[in-house]
Amino acid sequence: MRNNMNSQYTAIVLQRPNQLDTLNTMNHRYPTLLADGLILLACILAILAVNKATYSQGSGYLQVQTHDATYRYSLSTNRDIHVDGPLGDTYIVIKDGQARIVDSACPTKSCTFQKPISTARSWIACLPNQVLLTVVGPSDTTAEVDDVAN
Repeated sequence: MRNNMNSQYTAIVLQRPNQLDTLNTMNHRYPTLLADGLILLACILAILAVNKATYSQGSGYLQVQTHDATYRYSLSTNRDIHVDGPLGDTYIVIKDGQARIVDSACPTKSCTFQKPISTARSWIACLPNQVLLTVVGPSDTTAEVDDVAN
């Protein structure tokens, strides 16, 4: 009866991998790792290029919105601007393609501590005095802002 039991089971022999096979497998990892690294680097560079193209269009104009009007000023011309808000005068400076709020009639004056803005879709807000500065990128690279007609 014992012979019948042994004949029903098949012996499975597990072999250990050969050292040469292991070395060949490891040698194939480095080119794959190098290719993966190059693909990752290419993706990072593509993301940076798209980001720069999207956010670096600072050659547009500054749009100043107050509680009663909207004004547009070219960033290429240095100038000082005074706009009226509900609390009083807000003093804005455009210099070297950047705009910032220098002084405002608001109580906290937190808008004066903001860094200058110059890239498309960047903004500074003085909420108590209801003044919003926004840099608008050009829809056409040859478009110019007419300072007289606004």
